[in-house]
Amino acid sequence: MKRGLHVLDPAEISEQEWGERVATVQRAMAEQGVDIGLVYGDVSRSDDIAYLTNLCIYWNEGVLAVPAEGPVTFLTKLSLRVQNWMKRSSTVTGFSGGKNFAELVAKYLVGSQEGVLGLVDAALWPAAVADEIVAAVPGWEVRRLDGLVREQRLVPSPAEVELLRRAGRIVDDAITEAVVEGSTAGSRIEAVERALRNGGFLDVYPYPLSTSDGVASVVVTGQYRTTWVHASRVLGGGAGWAGPLEEALGRAIAAVTAGATVGSLADAAAPLPATLPAGATVEVRWVNQADLSTGGEFRTDDPAVELADGEVGAVSVQVAFADGGNAAVAETVRVTTGAPEHLTGAQR
Repeated sequence: MKRGLHVLDPAEISEQEWGERVATVQRAMAEQGVDIGLVYGDVSRSDDIAYLTNLCIYWNEGVLAVPAEGPVTFLTKLSLRVQNWMKRSSTVTGFSGGKNFAELVAKYLVGSQEGVLGLVDAALWPAAVADEIVAAVPGWEVRRLDGLVREQRLVPSPAEVELLRRAGRIVDDAITEAVVEGSTAGSRIEAVERALRNGGFLDVYPYPLSTSDGVASVVVTGQYRTTWVHASRVLGGGAGWAGPLEEALGRAIAAVTAGATVGSLADAAAPLPATLPAGATVEVRWVNQADLSTGGEFRTDDPAVELADGEVGAVSVQVAFADGGNAAVAETVRVTTGAPEHLTGAQR
């Protein structure tokens, strides 16, 4: 479950921007002839709902009903006590509680003319939940939709960029402090976790990597408000390949520019360290910040995908060794038409 600070601050995201996020989805639905869209979320995949409403699903699950016109409604199996808290910390005004989503959706549609019901980002829905909803609305045409919300999140707004900059500073300071010589894997994770929680992060995923020749990595992915950042650093760089690995990351980041392809970042990272042990494999990745919570499952590493101006993502160079060891270096950057903006890392 999520354990960190949840904030609704109009000084960070305005009421107008919250409204426009929902309106953009509604326009996309109308273009496809969809009367009502349903957005599913649980603790592991709640970012689309949070992006539209600032709802935080600390645990359990919920469905956001988005009509083509009018306000959204959150369908939940949570108690009234929790619903009251959600009303105070989100932009949602309509809540409906019940035992299961089939009943909740059927109840929500009472009085509506039968039409088209869309499952937003249908590939990520639990099959059982989708099936029970389909069975509960026999008069409706149910369509499996693409990621209407996630597509909108790929290029952050100016307000989100400011939050990402703030998050990047916190992560960079924390991980820089954590990778001091003499620290243990446990103390490094503890230091990062403490710094990010104290800095107001909602979700934190730090973990250590190590290799048989003494190179340790600290990898951190964290959620700040509804945005995500990622960074990874190495220490104990006595191995001849550790320094060149960081240099390869630098070359990949330097290639980040609007219009560049994901594949070109891997090309730019070459030559990769020639001193890596036999059997080691190297992967260069780009993951948009809107996809960091699910490890890049929304937009796979298609080498032909072009980076958009304003897009924010993590560039990483990851090494897997034949003996089971791993190492990684990564930073989060913002795409521009010129040099990338470093949100984590020394060049920020």
